Amino acid sequence: MLELFTLAIEVLTAVVVLTAAGIVVVRLYRRFKHRKQARLAAGPRRSLLAFVADNGEEGSHDLVAIPEDAWRAAEPHALALLGKLRGEAHMGLVSVFLRRGTARTALGQLRSHSRVKRARAAQVLGDLELRQAVPELCRLLTDRHAEVRVVAVRALGRIGDPAAAWRIIASLDRSDPIPSLLASHTLVQLGAEAEVTLSAALDHPQARVRAVCLDALGLLGATASVTRIARILKEDAHLDVRVAAANALGKLGTRSAIDPLSLALHSSRPAALRAASAKALGDIGAPSAVPVLEKLLDDGAFHVAHEAAHALRRIGPAGLAALTGRGSNGHALEALALAQVMREEKTAVPA
Repeated sequence: MLELFTLAIEVLTAVVVLTAAGIVVVRLYRRFKHRKQARLAAGPRRSLLAFVADNGEEGSHDLVAIPEDAWRAAEPHALALLGKLRGEAHMGLVSVFLRRGTARTALGQLRSHSRVKRARAAQVLGDLELRQAVPELCRLLTDRHAEVRVVAVRALGRIGDPAAAWRIIASLDRSDPIPSLLASHTLVQLGAEAEVTLSAALDHPQARVRAVCLDALGLLGATASVTRIARILKEDAHLDVRVAAANALGKLGTRSAIDPLSLALHSSRPAALRAASAKALGDIGAPSAVPVLEKLLDDGAFHVAHEAAHALRRIGPAGLAALTGRGSNGHALEALALAQVMREEKTAVPA
């Protein structure tokens, strides 16, 4: 029995020693590999920084001529630079990547079995702003992994091809859709040419899709859609969509939105809609909205009265006069105090 116990102790000791030795070897190998990669990347990194400093005008041939192992070591740094650059420096570095075959490799990796490789390839293609990658990136909008879909959407926004608008909108109509704010931001990046698609999507049966498209139209400044958005504000069956319509009208800032927003302030309307409409009127800054907003200072719903007070503040002199006349109202006092602080900050002499 004692011999068996001794043997077990010896085996365990050997396992511990071998494990410790293995850990040491792995760490030494990783340290050696890291130092080797750092040495290989040092020269290319200096060339990259010089290239960027020259705004991409000189040095592209030197970057293309860098040996493959040295370029692989420096590539993460180059890709990080690519995502931050704009203008001629960005175009110059894109040219280097294209000549080195990075785009071709990334396009192939979009169909990799590894979700990490698919996501990384999508990011690279977005940073390269490669329009020919749009169809393949749109295909990734149905990827089974949410993180891949998110990276694909961001890449499409960076490329800015309005042809991707409908596929991005369709990706919202899923059981696990992309985040609404990300979708709105990306649709705005596609530019004014996406407005027609966004307007058409206002008839989509999914309320979430309609709300996102309304947000994007407001951010794009699509003033041609005001009449359509005003009708949604009045008639849509979903409160969230009507609130989104009110917010969009406020962002668009046209005088033709004042009447529909004023009608949405009626006491029979939900408090969330009245609060959003009051805020939108303040965003427009129309003195003609002062009387209807002043009445809301006594509204029983806190958020409605709060938004009305700050809308009056943003309207300017006419709104401030109305607030001053209601000096005993708590919401009016709060808005007036904030207006005073903002005036003092504006007139303060810089140190």
